[in-house]
This record gives sequence, structure tokens and C-alpha cells, in this order.
Amino acid sequence: MNELEGKVKVSRTHEYRKIDPATVFKLAWYAVASKSGVLLADHSEAESRSFKGEAMFTARIDQNPIKTKVEVDEAQGSVEITGWGEDEAALGTYLDSTMDALKKSSDKYLSLADEEQKKLRRALIAKTCWDRIIHKILNKATLSSIYFQLAHGREMMIKATEGDELNPITLTTSGWLSRIEPLPKDETPPAGLATELAKKCIEWKKGTQEVIQNFL
Repeated sequence: MNELEGKVKVSRTHEYRKIDPATVFKLAWYAVASKSGVLLADHSEAESRSFKGEAMFTARIDQNPIKTKVEVDEAQGSVEITGWGEDEAALGTYLDSTMDALKKSSDKYLSLADEEQKKLRRALIAKTCWDRIIHKILNKATLSSIYFQLAHGREMMIKATEGDELNPITLTTSGWLSRIEPLPKDETPPAGLATELAKKCIEWKKGTQEVIQNFL
């Protein structure tokens, strides 16, 4: 993280209760990445004896670039959101707002019926899939990993909107899977197709966030 050297660092920590850590991680991911112009920069998610998830994002405060990291460690029982930038006061305000959004969404999640919680969790997973596809495209990933995220995101959207009117995301993602299917999976997607898919992911993110907001 040499790029973060010399930057102001500000962190906020919240001890979560009653919610499983994987869901807290996705709620925190959403609190950060639902803002306009935020891009996933790196992520890891592992569950062995205990869950641990990390995700780094690039964002802007008043046109000034910042980095934001979300960390959930089940062993610690906490979620931490850290920001790096130039203005300590602006970072503090940004993180306070983000953490407040996370706390409110967590409280709302706990108030939902079990079936609604399941649907919300699936919509949150779909949201991470669209972020991951854009990240993979920007980092020249092979089509196989992009295809997997696309299929997984589509499956989660179907389950998140089960019983509702047919969501347009399920139709367009189906078309894209058919379009990708014949292409070599061990190669990066053609430049034009990759650009077009990234733009579609931005549309899917907006549509998925609308579904999420129906619950939150």
C-alpha cells in the first residue's frame, strides 16, 4: 500500500451483534459502495474457523480521491471502516456518515422477517457481483471468472425478487450469459465487449440498489 504512505488515515469501528459477520460485511460493503463513483479496488473473503472479510474501494470527497477499506473480523466481533485521504475533517465526516448508514441498515435488517432477510442478503450478494465484474474487467481478468460472477449475480437477483414482477436485470443478465458462453473462457474479453459489459454492470448496480432499498 505504498500509495497510502503520507495520506491522512481515519478509522471508525462498530461492534455488531445478532447479525452474522458475512451479512455485516455485505451491509458495510453496500454502505460504502452504494455511493456514486465508488469502485472496488481489492477484496478478500474467507471463512474457516471464523469469518474475515476485507474490501478496498476508491472514492472521492469533493473531487479529491480517497481510499476506503471495510474490514469485518468475526474473532473481533467488529466492523471497521478506514479512509485515507488529504483532509482529516472531511474523512471523519464521510466515515461518520457511512457508519451511521451501516448502523441504520443493520437495525432495519434485524427488524425484517426471515424471508425478507434472505431476499435482502441475496440482493446484497448480487450488488457485490456487479462491483467484482467491473473490478475484474479493469484488471484484465479471464472471461471464466467474469462469467462466474455474472451467473452468480443473476441467480441471487432471481431469488431476491422471487414473487415480484419479473426484474429486468434477470432478463438482461441472461442475454449476456448467452453472449459470453461461446467465447474462450481462458482469455480476457474483447475490449469492446468488456466496455459494454462494464456499463451494463453500472445499470445493474443501480437496479439492484433499488431492490435493496425496498428492504432498507
